[in-house]
Amino acid sequence: MANPLQVLVIDDNRSDRALVIRELRREFSHLTVQEIVDAKDFEQAIAKGNFDVVVTDYQLGWSDGLKILRTVKAHYPRCPVIMFTNTGTEEIAVEALKSGLDDYVLKQPNRYIRVPIAVRVALERLEMHQRAALLEIRLQGLLNQVKIGIFRSNSDGTLLEANPAFLDLLGIESPNQANELNLLDTLGYYKQLMEQSPPQQQEQEVQLQRRNGSLFWALLTTTLNTVEGVPVLDGLLEDITERKQAEIALQQLTATLEMRIRDRTAQLEATNQALEEFTYSVSHDLRAPLRIIYGFAQLLLEDLGESLNSEHLGFLQRIIANANRLDALISDLLTYSRLRQTDISLEPVSLSQVLENVLAQLEPDIQARQAQIYVEKPLPVVRANRFILIQVLINVLANAIKFVADKIQPHVRIWANQRGKYIRLWIQDNGIGIDVKQQQQIFNPFTRLHSEEEYSGTGIGLAIARKGIERLGGKIGVESQSGHGSRFWIELPTVMESL
Repeated sequence: MANPLQVLVIDDNRSDRALVIRELRREFSHLTVQEIVDAKDFEQAIAKGNFDVVVTDYQLGWSDGLKILRTVKAHYPRCPVIMFTNTGTEEIAVEALKSGLDDYVLKQPNRYIRVPIAVRVALERLEMHQRAALLEIRLQGLLNQVKIGIFRSNSDGTLLEANPAFLDLLGIESPNQANELNLLDTLGYYKQLMEQSPPQQQEQEVQLQRRNGSLFWALLTTTLNTVEGVPVLDGLLEDITERKQAEIALQQLTATLEMRIRDRTAQLEATNQALEEFTYSVSHDLRAPLRIIYGFAQLLLEDLGESLNSEHLGFLQRIIANANRLDALISDLLTYSRLRQTDISLEPVSLSQVLENVLAQLEPDIQARQAQIYVEKPLPVVRANRFILIQVLINVLANAIKFVADKIQPHVRIWANQRGKYIRLWIQDNGIGIDVKQQQQIFNPFTRLHSEEEYSGTGIGLAIARKGIERLGGKIGVESQSGHGSRFWIELPTVMESL
């Protein structure tokens, strides 16, 4: 069994701590929580260091969130820190992010659920960083052990760059010297590859001359690649004079492994960078003015609401409602982006346990609509990612409860059956239904079949569901007729063993 996740929850307010811990326990089945209420508790926790992540308020009677953040990062630089507060400002948020904060969540009644999501994203980001660092260390070790020349030339044969090993093999100090002395016929190798069909790569044993006139045998591997639309010749050069026969297979394997590790490392770094940049832009560049609009509108409503006529009061309420809608839209866009870019792991997941979590999160909506949810148990185990599957089912079930005719009590039936190597999960509702011509459109981002006044929403929920299911190697679809309810289905790979 995996070690439990150990979390420090730092907050003066006992109720806030309890609500945060409740949401964390819903998301993480194996969890150990240490509640910090004063400086002494915090100092002891820092000294012991037996925690994986920190969730802290900003305004504390004995300190503040920035000091907490800096202390944690000073002792444990890789430890994720989430700030969950309603007393911070935009300037504090920016300063905290510069100091290494992993996420900043506003403390509002409907935001507690976002704390475990922020924790999971921060932990996944930390794991990705650790993997990339390990790959980089391994790659550097390999490059130090095998002295292989690496070079790149353009279409006219001019060497553009080369590593130190390449310069040493030819006895030169720079690629320009190789160009001047014509020590390597890169133009000829380029022309040879141009005459081949893809993949345009070749490996050959060649006899080369160093700058001092001495000859040596080398294993030369050349590949025709394209960098930003420009064709280039990438090559590897290995001295095999003394070990030409004995180690040729090992060197070929090493060269291939180096390229794969380098490509994988670059992919991980690029994906992580893109995700971080997108998350930062949306969370701060877009949400900052939105918070200001919402905040001042709320102040106007509180201070002047009773003095406004009905028309002006309606205008103000529309501003607040649309600010909330835009905030929901930004959150959905973040979820959609993470589903597109984040590396995921698949494992056996119990549909029954996932549904319990989903229904618990949707409980306020279920109670508000007095919805009846019928789950036909037992539900099987599928191969999936638990976090993504929860996101998918929340969006599908929320729609099943929401898109119901006025004054009709929502009824939702959930069951599953096996179809070959897949499990199909059905979600049937008594809602307004979907016209056959529109059933494919609903899975596209920003698709709305009804006005905001009729049914609120962002138009991204089902797009998130489809993208999440695709990342899990499954499928999603719907059977429906306008006015006769809908039956959404989700197919996921089955597993032979239960949890």
